Amino acid sequence: MKTVIKNSASKIDHEWDSLSNSVYQNRDFLIHSEKHNPCKQRYYLGYEDDVFVAGAVVYSLKVNVLTFAKYCINLPMTVIGIPISVDAHGMVGNIVFFEELISDILKKERGIILCLNYNTSLNIKNIVEMETLPTLIYDKYNHSWENYLQSLRHNYRRRILNAEKKFSGIKHVESLCSQFTQEHYQLYLNIINRTQTKLETLSFDFFSKLSEEFHLHSFYKTNQLITWHITTLDREIYYFLFGGLKYDLRNKYDSYYNNLIQILKGGIKLNSTSINLGQTAELSKKRLGAQLIEKKMFVFHRNILIRTLFRLSKKMLTYKMNLCEANVFK
Repeated sequence: MKTVIKNSASKIDHEWDSLSNSVYQNRDFLIHSEKHNPCKQRYYLGYEDDVFVAGAVVYSLKVNVLTFAKYCINLPMTVIGIPISVDAHGMVGNIVFFEELISDILKKERGIILCLNYNTSLNIKNIVEMETLPTLIYDKYNHSWENYLQSLRHNYRRRILNAEKKFSGIKHVESLCSQFTQEHYQLYLNIINRTQTKLETLSFDFFSKLSEEFHLHSFYKTNQLITWHITTLDREIYYFLFGGLKYDLRNKYDSYYNNLIQILKGGIKLNSTSINLGQTAELSKKRLGAQLIEKKMFVFHRNILIRTLFRLSKKMLTYKMNLCEANVFK
């Protein structure tokens, strides 16, 4: 395979999107991320007989290597992934070529290399492979919200109905992300500052300058913003991209759970084939009927002593899966 490196998403082949499988891997989204979350992004493009067959997004960032151990040691890393905290992996194209392309990246990049959010184990020498945060996907088709509620077991339906009662009188405003305000941004910071698994803190402009494909959903009690989230529909998949929460009113309005309910309602209303609820909060999302999709990550360093240290620390570095089951449907 011939490999070419581009230093800007605007320079990558337009065929890139035909090889992607997530809205977050799309060329336009990468250009947006590059502009509003710059972290030395570069793009590896793999060609077989001059045909573009696979690509990878690579960037540089300081990452807390002890995220899942709930300690903090930030180290500079080269990351193979999408340069915001979403569930998509950084590889596009034919999976047959992924190992060859990643192996080439490991030869050309220096220092600690972290590859995030892929689905299937990789047969690459000397990588230290572990579990990372799973994705939560709701993939049952429902004709309506009422149809969804009727499909639930009594306890889970009652939990949703009780939450919706607390949200009575809350006004839902759907708009373009250009209507994103400093009030929205502060509620985002409320969440991100409490999040132990964050990679970065995104800028105000990242949200306010998202394209018209993304929709901002804001929920108000009178004129007070209670919670919000951003969604988009791409190839019949309904994606949830970040949100914000006013914590001192969370219990009064059950606003975190109601935010998830509103995402589910939005996906059902648009007849999406599946709803991507992102990562984290596995139990709450499983209680709505989402399925857990396991994800993997690996770390690599050329120095055998550093690799050995990672291997010996694997239990501290890996994500501990929440195995609790939720028998949601009748």
